[in-house]
Amino acid sequence: MKNYLFAFALLLLCACTSDTKRYKIGVSQCSEDSWRTKLEAELEQSTFFHDDVDLVMTSANDNIEEQNRDIDSLINLHVDLLIVSPQQVRKISGEIKKATDANIPVILFDRKSDASEYTAFMGANNYNIGALLADYAASQLGGKGNIVEIGGEHGSSPAVERHKGFNDALKKYPGMKVVGFAEGNWKEESGEKAMQKILETLPQGTHIDCVFGGNDRMAVGAHKAMDRYAQSHAKEDWGRGPIYLGIDALPTSGGGIEKVRDGVLKASAIYPTHGGELMELALSILKGEAYEKTNDMETSLVTIDNANVLLMQHKEVVEQDEYIKKMHAREDSITKTMNVERYFLWAIIVIAALLSVLAAVTIRANKAKHKLIQELQQKNEDLNREKEIVEQQRDELEENKDLLLDATEPQQAEPRNEWPTDDVEQSVSRFYPDQTTTTQHQSPNIHDTFYIKFMEILDRRIADSDLSVEDIGMDLYISRVQLYRKVKALTGKTPVEIIREERLKRAHMLLQESGLTVSEVAYKVGFSAPSYFAKCYKNYYGKAPSDK
Repeated sequence: MKNYLFAFALLLLCACTSDTKRYKIGVSQCSEDSWRTKLEAELEQSTFFHDDVDLVMTSANDNIEEQNRDIDSLINLHVDLLIVSPQQVRKISGEIKKATDANIPVILFDRKSDASEYTAFMGANNYNIGALLADYAASQLGGKGNIVEIGGEHGSSPAVERHKGFNDALKKYPGMKVVGFAEGNWKEESGEKAMQKILETLPQGTHIDCVFGGNDRMAVGAHKAMDRYAQSHAKEDWGRGPIYLGIDALPTSGGGIEKVRDGVLKASAIYPTHGGELMELALSILKGEAYEKTNDMETSLVTIDNANVLLMQHKEVVEQDEYIKKMHAREDSITKTMNVERYFLWAIIVIAALLSVLAAVTIRANKAKHKLIQELQQKNEDLNREKEIVEQQRDELEENKDLLLDATEPQQAEPRNEWPTDDVEQSVSRFYPDQTTTTQHQSPNIHDTFYIKFMEILDRRIADSDLSVEDIGMDLYISRVQLYRKVKALTGKTPVEIIREERLKRAHMLLQESGLTVSEVAYKVGFSAPSYFAKCYKNYYGKAPSDK
């Protein structure tokens, strides 16, 4: 039994245990825009190939206090790793330290912080991007021209580094100078307002040759402001318009690459998202594998010469992504179906195991029951044999007592009948309703009053297997010797013989008229051993009681 239970427990353990560790990765975005939407989509898609990852994403929507609360919430969720894109350099370092103190690795992505406790950084080199665009502007303008810069959000690392890289590179070109600068918040409307502000403050007659936007959206906003200004201040000396440079070069609809293709922007520097690479870095950290603390993403320029090719490549990538999504959805459907089938299979296995255990228990129980029944039958047979021996010895003892009395007592004259014949016959008819008062086994002196009383006592106590001649004598208030004398004188038989005969006659009647078994009849007429009853019955009637 223990072996079956152990096997069943092992089966359940195998069914319920999984060795796959799951990772919960929290992502804290500082804002919401098309670039970050693309990043989140890539992170989600990377989970198609890493089923052991759960993503929890938050966005502060350009609110530094909200981002601090988001990071606190992710820490309280006990994420295994944090990916943080800080809104500003200095105002998030406390939360990053709090996460690392809680043994949660932190990856700074896209933007930097002055916190030193972070685990790794991943992003493009914004300083180099600024310098790249400065060199491109110089090449397009022949090293001479007036530039307007629309900087990014104040205090954010991309804005600071792009501004520094652009202006440091311009030092190589004495004929190029920045004549106007204003900050935006990365959105198109902010670029438009910043450009309007610059135009209002520039000296009359200042010609703008290049507009450098901290990202594509602000550059497009500046373009709109310039167009509006040109229409409202049309002058003969306005000349050709400036070239517009941006950063991000998103391949999505309305993104920087389309703006370059359509001539709105002269060029845009690719600021990659690389969500898949970010996920690989996160998993390397979580799994204790080797990784680089600083991970720079490569960049390049998008111009009219390569914009169409890049858009075509992006279209192919999008189609592949859609195919992957469909395959993933199909895989999910198949996996769910397989899981349901697996649950059914385990259920069948568990039920089969339970039935096996139950069958084993039932078989063992039946064997034990059969063995117990055999033991009980054997004990019952032994007991019946003992009862038979005891009962036979008791009858023999009673008969020996009667024989002794026969040998020692003189013959007595037959007593005179003291009761009227009619009354006696009515009493006798109670014991033998279907027989005449004189039968093969009856004495002609059964009408005696004493004998009738003797028979009434016997009739009342016939089921008592312990009934003895002395018991009947006590009920009649006479001794065994007196009882023996009277019965012997009236019937010619001893009381023991009369008792046995009456029991056998009553048994014969019950066997003929009732549906009782032989054993039940034997007990009802005072035999304690059915086997002894059968022996006596056969000796008296010449056939077995079962023959009826």
